[in-house]
Amino acid sequence: MPPPIDFNRFAQLKATGDLPSPRGVALAIIRMTQDEEVSASELARVIKGDPAFVGRIVKAANGLVGLQRRAVVSVQEALMVLGMPAVRTMALGFSLLSSYRKGSCAGFDYTRFWSSSLVMALSMQALVLRLRIVAADEAFSVGLLARVGELAMATVYPVEFGRLLQETQLDPSRRLLDLEQETLAMTHRELGAAMLADWGLPAVFTEPVRFFEQTDRAAFAPESREATIMQCLVLARAVAEICLAGEQEQPALMAMVLKLAQHLGYSRDEFVEVCVDVGRQWIEWGKLLQLDTVRLPPFSMLGADAAAQGEHAADVPMNSEVGDLAPSAVQAAAGMRVLIVVDDAQSREHLREALAGDAFRLFEIGAGQQVLETTIELQPHMMVLDCAVFGAESDKLIRAVRATRIGRRMYILLLAPVEGDEPLVAALESGADDFVLKPFRSRVLAARLRAGQRVVRLQQELERDREEVRHFAAELAISNRRLQEVALTDALTGYPNRRYAIDRIQQEWVASTRNRRPLSCMIIDLDDFKLINDTHGHDVGDMVLRQAADALRDALRGQDVICRTGGDEFLVICPETAIDAAMVCAERLREAVDELVIDTGGPSIDLTVSIGVAVRDEGMADIDALIKQADRSAYLAKGRGRNRVAAVQRVVSPT
Repeated sequence: MPPPIDFNRFAQLKATGDLPSPRGVALAIIRMTQDEEVSASELARVIKGDPAFVGRIVKAANGLVGLQRRAVVSVQEALMVLGMPAVRTMALGFSLLSSYRKGSCAGFDYTRFWSSSLVMALSMQALVLRLRIVAADEAFSVGLLARVGELAMATVYPVEFGRLLQETQLDPSRRLLDLEQETLAMTHRELGAAMLADWGLPAVFTEPVRFFEQTDRAAFAPESREATIMQCLVLARAVAEICLAGEQEQPALMAMVLKLAQHLGYSRDEFVEVCVDVGRQWIEWGKLLQLDTVRLPPFSMLGADAAAQGEHAADVPMNSEVGDLAPSAVQAAAGMRVLIVVDDAQSREHLREALAGDAFRLFEIGAGQQVLETTIELQPHMMVLDCAVFGAESDKLIRAVRATRIGRRMYILLLAPVEGDEPLVAALESGADDFVLKPFRSRVLAARLRAGQRVVRLQQELERDREEVRHFAAELAISNRRLQEVALTDALTGYPNRRYAIDRIQQEWVASTRNRRPLSCMIIDLDDFKLINDTHGHDVGDMVLRQAADALRDALRGQDVICRTGGDEFLVICPETAIDAAMVCAERLREAVDELVIDTGGPSIDLTVSIGVAVRDEGMADIDALIKQADRSAYLAKGRGRNRVAAVQRVVSPT
């Protein structure tokens, strides 16, 4: 099992204040539910402060009670049905939905993201009601937040993530997770799992979220709760894809989803019934949350069509990526797939006889069917095309096939009439690989296809070699990225170091100039730190630094950035903060350290800090002037007796 996201990296992201986070009443609910002594009446009183959230949790509770019970109509009843852990997570999810409906990432579809997340929430709730592996209300919340890592990427790295999304659209063979790892040295699934863990969700949920898009990398026991939850997330994501897919794509997706449902013990009729119920609730929830829920897919009809075509459907391995469901399902078929586009029944029979055996898996369509759509859906390795089917239009069809990603790698063999060279020449020039004259001899045609098979295998080997090169390049990029991170990170505290601090404050200086917004900073000095080192030794000194750093981190605002710039000195960058607000924040930091008792395993040590505050003013030419002003303020705080906050700019000179 691969290691989770680096904690220091996550702490740095969290410290920037850019990660999606709950707000308002939701934040108050989350804080209250973390207190084991809080009463239901106190929590209900806070919840009533947000009428929209009241409606949502009452609806969620009614989704769990049976038909034999009366409907939930009050907040207190909803709390009894749902329980505080579920209410906390729902408050988190619904707060994010309200606050992050839009964003600056141009390539990220926020509306589709939340609509898909809602389907996943309802699907997870429906699935675990039968499986009974976890509480259904908790499963709802996990489904709603399972893809929060994508939202975080779009929020923290709007430009870079938008570019990666565009790359996957232009070249579907590139996987988003690989691109994220190459470019950002982390993936949205790792970031999402780290955020859920940070918000208090247990590992039984965060680990399945971490792996449900790459199940082959998980190391869960086959029958464990984590493995079952992961499979439910895979299936819930697949149901969401059906709900948001176009009509042309839905039948193929439904056939694959039914195969996935079989892994969880669902029959076709049972799972179609689940999908119908999820779709109905999706429409209702969409109105409540003001989400675009498109329209309800015809699940019953799709299920019947999938059953009728079941003998042609390929099995779906559980280690496939959700985003690649269609290709992975087809790739599981045995033998090379050969699409036969021949209208003459006798010729098709001769082809079946010639290609009988395990080497080829045959799929047949006639002239009246959509060849291009079938090619994209089936993704065959080879195509046998009878020129008589399309006549002079054969070259146009071949060009259209070659224009697709799968068509570029396909081997195309023509069945050509003896008379008339021009259509044959046009088809070959349009991209056909070889031809056999009609009437054909079975052994010759089979030999031609086996030759084509060797070409396809060589292409596959070349693609594997390219994949290895890409993988090596990705590992090299990750190594370089990690080296860069090490160069910008203080090893003892995990804080950004002085080099990062100077780069970051320079960025904030430019933003302050452009937006005409205030910019403040603080210099924090640990009082008598040299005495602590001399008295107790450097090991204790390191312990003091780490615990002080943790206390400062917990007391910071989300938007502030703290860096360790020297032995016992820290720099805090406060964007869009005037001097008064910065002084209040600095006082909170001072109190946090003053209340800290350093646990050394021996004698306890009391610690204080002196904090100097400065704000950018018109007389400052650059960031050096701002930092020097904060440094002078820190000296002023020490001169006044230590354990205090001071700002030279707030000192009134005597007349």
